Amino acid sequence: MVKAVEAFGVKAQNAITNLRDKVPVETGRWNDLLGPVHGTAFTIAGAPLDVVKDIHAALVKAQEGGLTLGQFRKDFDAIVKRSGWSYKGQRGWRTAVIYRTNMHSAYMAGRWQQIMDNADRRPFLEYRAVLDGKTRPLHRGWHGTLLPVGSAFWRSHYPPNGWGCRCTVRSWSADELEAAGKTVSSDPTIQRRLVTNRDGEVTDRVPVGIDPGWDHNVGQSWISPDAALGQKLASLPVPMQNAAIMQSVGLEYRQALTKRWRDWLDTPATSKNGAMPTAQVAGFMEAELPELLAEQFPAYTPESLVVVAEARAGEAAATAADLAALKAWPRNWLDRVPALLWDYKAVLVDTLDTGSTPVVILVPEGRIGGKVPAIRLRLDQALGAAQLAARLEVETLDPAALRSERFRVVRGDV
Repeated sequence: MVKAVEAFGVKAQNAITNLRDKVPVETGRWNDLLGPVHGTAFTIAGAPLDVVKDIHAALVKAQEGGLTLGQFRKDFDAIVKRSGWSYKGQRGWRTAVIYRTNMHSAYMAGRWQQIMDNADRRPFLEYRAVLDGKTRPLHRGWHGTLLPVGSAFWRSHYPPNGWGCRCTVRSWSADELEAAGKTVSSDPTIQRRLVTNRDGEVTDRVPVGIDPGWDHNVGQSWISPDAALGQKLASLPVPMQNAAIMQSVGLEYRQALTKRWRDWLDTPATSKNGAMPTAQVAGFMEAELPELLAEQFPAYTPESLVVVAEARAGEAAATAADLAALKAWPRNWLDRVPALLWDYKAVLVDTLDTGSTPVVILVPEGRIGGKVPAIRLRLDQALGAAQLAARLEVETLDPAALRSERFRVVRGDV
């Protein structure tokens, strides 16, 4: 006799990996972390760290073993009894929220990995809502929306889109669309609303119809967490952006990012055979830079604050440090790039630049062979999987050139 299980009682290796690899984190409230941070962090609001770790282990056990909500509740009860944790809400409600939220998020994150692996053969996604009396009206309205995998819509509207959201997606090939008589939808207009706390303080900005903390693609937040965070930061009101960066990108985050950057500099870099270029996150546009961008380019709204370096199309190098975008600087300077993204003495605009997106140039202290070091940031360049990032290139400039009409100093002094 086949054992009946609930909807999540099916093994899916990508989903198991997603949940298992999350790092338990102690928080007072679930939304103490910006949405994309939940892609790699596991938290139970108001629970001490030992309880967070135990519940995380219980959920991984449930997912690996195909256990039902009822079976998970037995482990939950044992954890509460052992720890003495006094949680908010009724047992039935709290356990259902914990179980269903994490199982569905992990499933959809794993699903996104599959979608990316097959995007060349099945390049379209259709939004699918559960059309019953419990479905949110706007989620019902998104049902049937059919867009390319690379559409910006999926950055914020890939399910789940809120507490208890049961929405999913279906992938399609071009041949299947034609056979079904379906056509690709027009890009939806995304309206956003401000989120305030009880004191009237603005704490977030999210698309209408999506709960605070859920306006991110759980798959992107797992596979490319830095890029997903950069997109979320850019979606906030400009006055909030730097504070959000400081809250989300702490000392341990910066140390890990710097280590990844330096390790990457020593690895071979290639962009051959049509593959996406080798890329590495260097940091975020922070400090005064978000407000400065709003001042200098009022008609342009950046879509991401993350900064990456990458190989150019068709480029190959023995190490990433030898890439065309980086080879103008010696290695000891390249090691400092993550710190120099916020520790600079001046910001310039290149008046001769005619690119489709704005460019800013950061000038740090010091000289390289008598020349001025500079970091050129080109905003909102395609990073793959519907994600964007500011692309960096380093260079050295003649001091006399900085006094020419080509460069306009918009902050600081050169």
